[in-house]
Amino acid sequence: MSVGDHFRRVAAVYESLRTTDVEPVRRIRQLLPDRPVTGLDVGCGTGRYSRLLCGLLPDGSLLIASDVSAAMLAEVKAGDHALGVVPLLSTAEELPLRTTSLDLVTAFNCVHHFDLGRFLAAVARVLRPDGQLFIYTRTPQQNARTIWGRYFPGFTEHEQRLHSLAALRDAVRRTDGLKMVATQTFKHPRSSTVERLRAQAEGHHYSTFSLYAPDELRRSIATFLTRLPGPAVSWVDEHLLIVVRRSTAPSGRA
Repeated sequence: MSVGDHFRRVAAVYESLRTTDVEPVRRIRQLLPDRPVTGLDVGCGTGRYSRLLCGLLPDGSLLIASDVSAAMLAEVKAGDHALGVVPLLSTAEELPLRTTSLDLVTAFNCVHHFDLGRFLAAVARVLRPDGQLFIYTRTPQQNARTIWGRYFPGFTEHEQRLHSLAALRDAVRRTDGLKMVATQTFKHPRSSTVERLRAQAEGHHYSTFSLYAPDELRRSIATFLTRLPGPAVSWVDEHLLIVVRRSTAPSGRA
């Protein structure tokens, strides 16, 4: 199953399978100016982070939520999901927005799906001087310490798309006009049950599961369940928030 097929398949149940972290969104709000802003949430999926961020922005702000999946955007538009958020069908690498038109761009748990260099170049073009890019992601090392990395057969071996902090820092350094200004690690206590974890794996909680062949995934789920230390499990998930700023003038790099 391709990643595109994965997101079409899980769009309707995506939010029931995923966890939305509030703390990094609150931190982003603290770093924004106290005036109306115009922003873009790239790779928004069903808009769960878009709506959370939109609710924290100053009155008069505009937030666009973009995704390459029409099925995901249909969930953004459904019911009250659309309140305050403008959906946009777009790739992350070719943003159909005016140059220097945005105060902020966010990417929550999705940058590993993008062509990183082209995405950063697109962001550098659409951000205003002193505009900010916020990337919320997980490094390969953090991924290996999750409940899935510790107990699910082949999870870290299949998931080769995640970027290390060093790789992200280097990619930003090579993008004209962008500078990494801060990083912050978030640690989220989690707890779940065997039944919930089984449902998440069978429902392709992570797109990583779309990289397994069907028979391999079934065998891996069975092994995973036997490896868990008990019917109720607790662990700590780690994520990284990267803050990147658009320079006020061209850097002159080639």
